[in-house]
Amino acid sequence: MKAEVARGLRRAVAVIIGKPSRYRPITVTFWGKADCSLCDRAHAILDKLGQDYPLVVSTRDISTDPVAFERYRYVIPVIEIEGGRRYEGKITEYWLRQGLDEVLAG
Repeated sequence: MKAEVARGLRRAVAVIIGKPSRYRPITVTFWGKADCSLCDRAHAILDKLGQDYPLVVSTRDISTDPVAFERYRYVIPVIEIEGGRRYEGKITEYWLRQGLDEVLAG
């Protein structure tokens, strides 16, 4: 609860001092499939980062799309940030934070 209040206050202060871009929505596409432990771990990292960043996550299941299956079956999970920067396989919170901060910096 305190963390939510603190985040809300930080956002309000950012808007007041003219830095609202830090809190614009960031579009993230998550490619994975069921019964994938790396996918579960990566999704948990995204959930955690969603507390600090305004993420809009679109989850795609490669097992329902033959083209996506051929493209990603050996590298899932795959996380694409704003359709550009892409992370594959063993995804870490550190590298995702770096990528999200780069997107926000412009």
